[in-house]
Amino acid sequence: MKVLVAEDDFASRNFLQFFFMKYGEVDVAVDGVEALEAFRSALASGEPYNLVFMDIMMPEKDGLEAAREIREIERSFNVQPKQEAAVVMATALSDVKTVFKAFNKSEATDYVVKPLTVDVLKAKLLELGFINE
Repeated sequence: MKVLVAEDDFASRNFLQFFFMKYGEVDVAVDGVEALEAFRSALASGEPYNLVFMDIMMPEKDGLEAAREIREIERSFNVQPKQEAAVVMATALSDVKTVFKAFNKSEATDYVVKPLTVDVLKAKLLELGFINE
């Protein structure tokens, strides 16, 4: 599994990188702009990401806009729907209506609500079929 983590908080980014390293190759980005550059580059090189895990609230370009653009990039590369990267958004928002509304507009695959824990992340990977532990 190849994972792209986009998170502006240093501690969270390190935690996520360490967690996902157990399951595959991990690249990190500090904002949505860097995430899009890495995503486009990986597709162009023929080594696309299987999972993009990003924070909704980031500087430069937020996760919602980045998720929409990821889908546009995939379409420009003629990526078939079954081959699309799973895009999981992380949010600190506690208002479920706000999260759901934001999630629906982003073309994301799924979302998790912070605080992130090993158990929460593992459950999401199981749910999405990336692991079978």
